[in-house]
Amino acid sequence: MTFKQLDIREQSLLTLMRTVCYGRLENIDITAGHAELTPSSRKIVTVNFDHDDALYAPSREDGDFLLTEKHQRFLRRIRNIPKGRIQSITVTAGLPVRADIEEAITSF
Repeated sequence: MTFKQLDIREQSLLTLMRTVCYGRLENIDITAGHAELTPSSRKIVTVNFDHDDALYAPSREDGDFLLTEKHQRFLRRIRNIPKGRIQSITVTAGLPVRADIEEAITSF
C-alpha cells in the first residue's frame, strides 16, 4: 500500500508524524477508525543538538511512497477502534514506534 492510497485523514496524520521527526503526538481522538486532531491535541518535538535529524523520506518525487510495516501496523490498529483516544504516539525518524491508545469498554 502507498501513501496516496490512504484516506486524507490518514495522510494528514502520517505527514504530521514526519514534522515531529523525533518526539510524540498526544491527545488525538479516534472516531470510526480515524484519527482526528482536536484543540487539545499536541505535538512534542524532541531536539538533540548532537546530530542532525534523519527522517523517513518519500521514495518518489511525487511525494508518494510505500508504507513501512510500522505505518501499516499502526493504521491497522486504529482502524479497528470505533471510539477512543490516542494518548500518545512516540515518533522516531518520522515513523510511529509506540502508542498508548485508550478505548471505550463496550461489554464484559
